[in-house]
Parts: sequence; C-alpha cells; structure tokens
Amino acid sequence: MATLKFLDPSHWDTIEQHLLSGRGEHFAFAHTRPLTKSTDGPVLEVTGIELIPDSAVDHDHTGWYLADEALDHIHNGAVANGYGLVEFHNHQFGPPRFSHTDEAGLEPMAKYVTDLLRGRTYGAGVYAKGAVHVDWWQRLPHGGLQRGTYRSVTVAGDRLRVLNASITDDPRLTRQTPLLGSSGQATIAAMKVAIVGAGGTGSHVAQALAYLGFTDLLIYDDDIIELSNLNRTVTADVDDIGSPKNYVAGVRVCQIDPSINVTTFPAITASGEHPELHGIDLIVGCLDHDGPRDLLNQIAVDTATPYIDIATGVDTNLDPAVVGGRVILVRPGSPCLHCHDELDADEITRWVKTPEQQDLDGEHGYGTGLPNASVVHLNGITVYSAITELIVWIAGTRPPAQYLEVDLSGYLNTDPSTPGVRITPRHAIPAKSGCFACAH
Repeated sequence: MATLKFLDPSHWDTIEQHLLSGRGEHFAFAHTRPLTKSTDGPVLEVTGIELIPDSAVDHDHTGWYLADEALDHIHNGAVANGYGLVEFHNHQFGPPRFSHTDEAGLEPMAKYVTDLLRGRTYGAGVYAKGAVHVDWWQRLPHGGLQRGTYRSVTVAGDRLRVLNASITDDPRLTRQTPLLGSSGQATIAAMKVAIVGAGGTGSHVAQALAYLGFTDLLIYDDDIIELSNLNRTVTADVDDIGSPKNYVAGVRVCQIDPSINVTTFPAITASGEHPELHGIDLIVGCLDHDGPRDLLNQIAVDTATPYIDIATGVDTNLDPAVVGGRVILVRPGSPCLHCHDELDADEITRWVKTPEQQDLDGEHGYGTGLPNASVVHLNGITVYSAITELIVWIAGTRPPAQYLEVDLSGYLNTDPSTPGVRITPRHAIPAKSGCFACAH
C-alpha cells in the first residue's frame, strides 16, 4: 500500500502551476523521505520541490527530455542531502499514463538513480487533466529492481485530496456529488480507511462511509455481538448475536455497496506493529479505552496519517446525568491527543501490561469498573459530527474543526433560556512544544 504524501499543500500547488505554465512538457522534482514501510511499498513524505526551468528542457521528434546539466544538478543534490526523488512531467491529454517514449527511458533512469541514492526510493509521475499517475522503484537486497505504483498520492492541507483518484460515475451517488464535487467524490472512492472498533460508534462510522461511497475499509474488533449491544450497534440485529462485530459490520456495508472491499482484523494490541495501518489514508478510532487510543495516535503521527478520534460518555452519577462526546481530528503536523491532554496515562500503562499483571491489578481493584451507560442517539450525533468534518475537509467547503464537543444534556450550557443539543468547536491550539508523541 505505497503512498506519497504532500503534507505542505503549497508543494503540490507549485508543481501543478509549473506543469500547467505553457505549451509543451514541463518538469519538476519532489524531494522525499521515508515515513515508514507498509506491507506493499514505500510510504513517503514530500519535504521539498525543485522546478526545472523551461530553458533546461529540450525536445525532438522522439519527445521531451531534460538537459544533462539539469539532471546532474538534481541527482547531485539528492546524493548530497540524503533525500529520495520523484520526477513529475505533464501530458496534454488524459488519463495520466506513461507514453511509449516515457517507458523506454524509465527503466534505465530508475536503475541509474537508485544506484546513486543508495537504498532511497526513486519515482516518476505523469500529470494530465488534473490527475497524476506515479510509479516507484527500489533496489532489492539481491540487487534487482522493484517497481510499483503508488496506491495513493495525497495532499493534506485545508482540503484533503487524492491526486491519483479516478472520477466515479456510481449512479448511487448522483444526489451527493453536486455537494462534494466530482474530485471530492473521487477522493472518497480512492481512500483506504481503517475503522478501529466496530461497536456503538464504529458501526455508525462503517455504515456512513459505505453510504458516502468509500470503497476500501479495514474494520478492527474482536468482540462478539451480545444482546446488550443491540440498543446501539446499528450494523447488527438479533440474528447476529454471537457473531464477531467486525464481520457483522463488514456484511452490512457490503449490503449497502456490494462492490466495497472490506478486510477485517481483530482488535489492535499493545504488542502488535500493525503494518497494514502504515500505508492507508485515514484512521477512525472508535474506542472506549485510552490504551489502544494512544497506539493509534502514535501510528498516525509517525506515518503522517489523518486520524479522527471519536469518544462518547454518559455519567449517571450526576443528577441529571451528563451525556456527551467529543471528536478530535489529528491532521499531519497538528496537535495530537497528548497535546489535547485527552489520554489517561494510568489507563495506558495498565493496557500495555501482561495479562498476568492485569489480573493482579484487578485483584487490587484497578480497572474493574462497570460499563457506562451507552445509547444510540449519542453515538449517532457524535459520529455524524465527525463525518461532517471529514466531508467538508474533502469537499473543500471549509477547514475542518480540530476539536468538537458534543453536549446532549446541557451540562456545558451557561444560558438556561436556550436549552438544546450543542455541538461546539473548541478554539484550535498549537502542538505542544516538546510533546513526546508528536514533537519530532
């Protein structure tokens, strides 16, 4: 699941403007660094760009090509500064794909550059009609050359875009495409999304994403459906009692869209590396424990993957009961859950302990509380608040909220003359200086 990530949107905007700057073909390079390894190819961040002036571009009857001096400058810079390279050029007609002339030169160039880069990744991409196609090359341990295609090329700014997404013509979506735009709907169809937790909130998320046109989902959970879950798990009914929650959610989304690709996994664990999460486009956390929540937060930070964390809660110890939730969007480079002070260190510590240590904690009264009350309307309002922020981010309607508070009981209301549900965005905060999770 190889991915190329433009975390600074100005990098891609500048490249695109250059490629569209006039007649003929134009060239630009992106500098890259590895974020992590996925199960199928590199996961790279773009750290800088170089535009090739048209005076360094030649052409003849065979096509357009860079002058040797320009290539030497690009390659020497990559060797000296330790970054990888992705070359972009434009074609007049779409869809974006390499021409026969391109293909004739790609393999020799990839062999030469990967030798120069000493293990770093080389890439080449074509831009046409507002979209890209980008391939990558890496040296194998035995000296051979591996080639693949980036599954996604993303831009994460005030708008979330997948640059290599194909326009979709799914007739189910004709009523929402005018709102999201054709490029927004294409981005939705191209994204690979992990839903971690398939219970009260996660079942709402899975169902919503299927209705919206997301086509590639990973669903995590290892609990089974019990009778007491049926008041809020919208993907399940009485016939599902005893079935795994992830399986039941997968069945439901396939009923909504039979073409959807669903992969199910058990719950994430403290000892697991979960490499399948390293090359995806979005993580949605639907958890009731800060242990796995902390792990997702760290994976999202380390892989520059957008992460939506959804939490709900009911406190019946107060009168009236406090009913509410919150949504946090951790964008690449933005404050993480630790910056928001949303994680309980003691709960995280207990989660990473061995089963024997956890049993000993239980004997001493730690972590033995009863489950809190949980209701479908709280889960639904909180989840759909989160989904709304995701959709406005993809559509480019407005920047998404960093933190939403959901108050159903009026606990946070300071004006008793205006009762009602409140969904309130908090003022955005910067990342904490020196945060051990994200300040690196």
